[in-house]
Amino acid sequence: MKYCLIYNQNSSSGKKLKLVDKIYEKLKVNNNVEYFRTKSEIEAKEIFKNFKDKNYDRLVIAGGDGSVSFAINELIKNDFDFNENFAIGYIPAGTANLLQAELSITKKVNDVCSVLTSNNYKKSNLIKINDNYFFLMAGIGWDAKIVHSIDTRIKKILGKIIFGLKGFQHFLFMNNNKINVSFDGQNHQADWILSSNTKYYAGHYKINETNIFEKKLITYIFKDLTRLKLLYYVIQIILYGNLSRISSVITTYSNHIKIDSNSQNIPVQIDGDNYGNHQQIHIQLSDKKINFLV
Repeated sequence: MKYCLIYNQNSSSGKKLKLVDKIYEKLKVNNNVEYFRTKSEIEAKEIFKNFKDKNYDRLVIAGGDGSVSFAINELIKNDFDFNENFAIGYIPAGTANLLQAELSITKKVNDVCSVLTSNNYKKSNLIKINDNYFFLMAGIGWDAKIVHSIDTRIKKILGKIIFGLKGFQHFLFMNNNKINVSFDGQNHQADWILSSNTKYYAGHYKINETNIFEKKLITYIFKDLTRLKLLYYVIQIILYGNLSRISSVITTYSNHIKIDSNSQNIPVQIDGDNYGNHQQIHIQLSDKKINFLV
């Protein structure tokens, strides 16, 4: 079996390197493994430019959810053929690691290697957002502002703590801009939109009953977001794990969501990473699927 193992060194502190190196040493015993440690997107992009010519059977990403999302998008941009036998493996070495929860894997070396060397995989659908794709979620508005404000160097040191600190800062100084959203003939104005392909959010908190292997896109539309309402939503997530039960949140299962700003660009995050600012956003369930080792 021929593997490509890529470790995004910007996704975590140095202590995760020991985990990745141990897995690499065990993985290469009976397999052909090419191991890359990347420190920049430029380095990673060079790997994916030549990826389809290498005839890899497996791509293993060591990093966070954003590292996996980046890899998937680079493969698509470079016209990689996601054939039936090709699969992506994951080593949780990031901050939130929602994919770890979706795949039900641990951080134990033997357990991870067992998954990576198996032929057990499931197909996950991809959601298209403008010219890119996500496999977990896209946030437009409030949570994207938090993601945009985080320095990746500080995130590498503080981990999840930085999300709490920045979240509290944006909570105190909440300043929302209205966003126009339309789907299935309905039109609304919102302060925050969250499109989810996963059951998890903000760590391993459940917000619905779907998963990345179910062909279902759930979008939550938060109108008139206030500090009090946000606190209420957080409590509901902790107690019940289901945003759909909240009457003040509009829930839609539409496969086509169109979003545009009234006057300025809208901050967007996909899979926990900065996706820039956009005036118009189109989110739709795509026909593209990828195999994840489970």
